Amino acid sequence: MSLINMLPDDYVHRQKQRRMTRLCILLLVIVVLGVAGAALVSQRNYRITRQVSEDVNASYQEANRLIQQMQELEGSRGQMLEKAKLTAGLLERVPRSFLLATLTEAMPEGCSLATFELTSKKKTTLVITKDTKEQMAKQPPKPAESANDVTVTVTGLAGTDVEVARFIAAVAKCELVDTVDLVYSEQKKFQDQVVREFQVVLTLKSDADVRKLPLAANTPQADRLAKAAAEMPAATAGPQE
Repeated sequence: MSLINMLPDDYVHRQKQRRMTRLCILLLVIVVLGVAGAALVSQRNYRITRQVSEDVNASYQEANRLIQQMQELEGSRGQMLEKAKLTAGLLERVPRSFLLATLTEAMPEGCSLATFELTSKKKTTLVITKDTKEQMAKQPPKPAESANDVTVTVTGLAGTDVEVARFIAAVAKCELVDTVDLVYSEQKKFQDQVVREFQVVLTLKSDADVRKLPLAANTPQADRLAKAAAEMPAATAGPQE
């Protein structure tokens, strides 16, 4: 038995077109929603990545700031330790009070001490460890252990140049002093009197140590040495590394 289609061909064709249109619209909506969803996910991932990058950069900047602070603290600490070593090394071996008393005692009658200035500089010598020039070019000289170059500048007043010479001779006899140099000696007017103003620069020995001085008992110098030795523990209790 055969079926007879009573629907017009135009109607059937329009129905097919409508179904195709609906299908295309549905597919278009699906594609648009997929693209929008992908864009939203991509934007969200971008924001997350950007936030992580900013956090990492902030962490690096904070770490860099902390490293700079540590380097500054290390530099300041090294300078403070170096100054402490210089001061402690001097106080351990030659207390200023002992040195000042020794200079005052060396002043002959008629002389007076005007100023007293002590300076300490770090002195470094180079030790060449290779003999040939070729080896020296390959390996530069290594610095030896540094020492302190301690100088004392004394300004005083005297009646004549003879008294100045006596003072220099008395100071030169001190076993702590290496060299004594006269900077100047000139005539000046002081309190309506004509005097000789002089300046002397003393250089202490690199191994100067008041504890090594041979002193006789019951002398002013021995008393000063005993007092300086009693003060040394307090002077050596400086900062430690």
